[in-house]
Amino acid sequence: MVGGALGAGAWPRLAARPSADGEPWLPVPDLPPGPHPAASPSAARFETHGPGLGSRVALTFDDGPAPGGTELVLKALDRRKLRATFFMIGRNAARHPALAAEVAAAGHEIGNHSYTHPRLDRLPANRAEAEIDRTQEAIATATGKAPAWLRPPYGGFRRKEQGPLARARDLGVVWWSVDPLDWRRPGARRIISRVVGETLPGSIILLHDIHPQTAQATGELLDRLLEQGFNFTTVSGFLGEPYGPYFG
Repeated sequence: MVGGALGAGAWPRLAARPSADGEPWLPVPDLPPGPHPAASPSAARFETHGPGLGSRVALTFDDGPAPGGTELVLKALDRRKLRATFFMIGRNAARHPALAAEVAAAGHEIGNHSYTHPRLDRLPANRAEAEIDRTQEAIATATGKAPAWLRPPYGGFRRKEQGPLARARDLGVVWWSVDPLDWRRPGARRIISRVVGETLPGSIILLHDIHPQTAQATGELLDRLLEQGFNFTTVSGFLGEPYGPYFG
């Protein structure tokens, strides 16, 4: 399904999937022009997908930068002149700053994926803050720019209690709408099949550049989605800055 608006039933997997705090992970509706009436200076922004109009999707890679895997992904994207978003673990960015800088220099977006990959929803406030802040610093040191979006490891983030933590740092929180479970290492063919079969306009696709199967599958995966008429953008290309004029 490429082009046209998504119907109300187009996201059944999300509607049935609970978040870490028990609230359903329902798609966030596209915001209308002008201030959003539900927004407030202390409200955090949470997203699971981009706009369902047109044919754009966002490919995202978690857990890097990883020598070997990240380079393969970068080559596949560069050959096709495409952009993606890399949610980096701060510790890995600190260990491989040149690779993090290479990702940024190629025009890709970099997001915050915590410093050591814990479940943030199970941490006390001071430890969760340290995980986020150390990652912001590590990525800014390596690339010259701090992330605008946070993806909590395992999706674990308490909206009500931890939302203000993200908002205070001008970080939006973004999950995903397509998950091929590549971390289980099901093989490149299955990763490709799952992504191609589940992707819709507006999808945010979750992958991991630390896994060789995923890195090896990326080129064919991109080609298959391009053949279906999809266009690629970054998370910010979909959603803009987390707290820009359309948020409130």
